[in-house]
Amino acid sequence: MKKYASLMFLIFISVFSLRAMATVEIKNGVLQAYWQPNWNADATVNTPELEFRYFALGNKKKDNKVIDITAKGSEAQKIAFIKKTFKNIPDNFFTFKEWYVNQPGTIKVPAVVNYMECNADNYKADLQSFQPDNAAQNADDMMTQDFGGCGSDTPYLVLYQLKEGEKTLSLKSEASETASDLASVKSNETLAKIRTIDKAWIYVAVYDEAEKGHLSNRRGFVKLSALTPLN
Repeated sequence: MKKYASLMFLIFISVFSLRAMATVEIKNGVLQAYWQPNWNADATVNTPELEFRYFALGNKKKDNKVIDITAKGSEAQKIAFIKKTFKNIPDNFFTFKEWYVNQPGTIKVPAVVNYMECNADNYKADLQSFQPDNAAQNADDMMTQDFGGCGSDTPYLVLYQLKEGEKTLSLKSEASETASDLASVKSNETLAKIRTIDKAWIYVAVYDEAEKGHLSNRRGFVKLSALTPLN
């Protein structure tokens, strides 16, 4: 009986040790929570989905990785986690379920899975725990490097174009039809939403892949009724 108990104890210790060894800790990086646009078939209703990814900073540029993170729990539980863990959350992030928030810190995952897609290395992992580093430098500055992969750099962007038949559109200085014009947008250009003002108006930038965050300096307010969703 004693031999059996000893054997069971050794098995328990071995399993526990294997689980502990399976944990991967990544200290230098930024966890990002963002709302992924999710339009219905008619592109009339957007039901954003809350997603996570971790920007792991390596010692060399080639070692940088973007890891898609799967967090368990309901949307309400994920929101509670963000409120508890992240700093500097803009009001529109929860009010309108848009944009993103960044938080430097250490992440623990059971394993980082590497897979090939579009001839590039991509990574994914399940979230085990996250410890924020509130003393770290500005998170946006930490993420100005190239992280590779083939996913979108800006999966949180909601993109629009002018409604069919419209040739030009003016971006306004305020959310008002009587406000002065800041810039003119052509029908072949794409607009990216930066934030929602209300049910009628949004603040946008002309989409430009050459610019940081794919947002040009041509920005202004526009009525939603003048636009058609692209994604």
